[in-house]
Amino acid sequence: MGTDVSYLELINERLKSLLLKHLPRAGMLKVPGIDSLTLIRREEENNEGQSLLVPSLGFVVQGQKRTFIGGKEYAYGKYHCVAVGVDVPTSFCAVRATHAEPFLVVSLALDRFLLSELIAQMPAVESSDNSDSAFNVGLVDEEVLGAVMRLVQLLEHPEQVPVLAPMLIREIHYRVLMTELGVSLRRFNAKTGASSQMSKAIAWLRENYRRPLSVPELADVVHMGVSTFHRHFKEVTNMTPLQFHKQLRLHEAKRLMIAEQLDATSACYAVGYESPSQFNREYKRQFGEPPYRDIKRRKDREVDAEAVHQSRETFS
Repeated sequence: MGTDVSYLELINERLKSLLLKHLPRAGMLKVPGIDSLTLIRREEENNEGQSLLVPSLGFVVQGQKRTFIGGKEYAYGKYHCVAVGVDVPTSFCAVRATHAEPFLVVSLALDRFLLSELIAQMPAVESSDNSDSAFNVGLVDEEVLGAVMRLVQLLEHPEQVPVLAPMLIREIHYRVLMTELGVSLRRFNAKTGASSQMSKAIAWLRENYRRPLSVPELADVVHMGVSTFHRHFKEVTNMTPLQFHKQLRLHEAKRLMIAEQLDATSACYAVGYESPSQFNREYKRQFGEPPYRDIKRRKDREVDAEAVHQSRETFS
């Protein structure tokens, strides 16, 4: 994407001021009336985390971040857009993030129906990029970031959300599809092709992760030979199907323990494990600590963050 830095800076500064105003402390804000839009503020430098990313666009407004997918590292920061084409487990850390200079991101969940509709109406885009990676990073231009800024600006005018938000979301989808980042999104949302088949395979895994994994069965779902399926799957996710399946289970188990207060044993069985000891070993290998200790540390950190926030409000 081409850039005019001076104009980009003006747009970015406006975005920054909006995020700082509506996110005065670390956390995430779901924008009322725009379910697909989330504003994110991180203040813990080099604090590692894990997440299961869904198809989405992430626009970095301030700071830097490193994301790891299957051992491959992606580094990005201000003026970058991240396009996630399919669900993929990741680990990450914000490289520069403090209360004074937080890491700020605007995240927009992708609408597959809208993507498909737009792709059918658009001319083909020539590209030398043959990557089928689920995770792609590129620089934004003023047209893309301007549309993002106008969408976030609706926080100041909630009465305009019902009319303008759908139009701006459509514009952002369209403008990204017309860039290099849009090439991979087109492939994942096409009716045919290897990327489209991988998208279907990953959707099947998301629905059936509790079942024992049979790679031949999964390859058959998308009408591929096993060796060809393995190769394309790893190109997209940087993981084997077995590694991906395992991470899906572990991320879901962690979500259940945090969001639904399940104990480790209940979460273990809920995601399809038959052996709690195996679950504990694989959980520790993935997240660095056994389930109980990891969840307790997370809750303690949230309590500490709230105490710091109250202190800042009192003494700022």
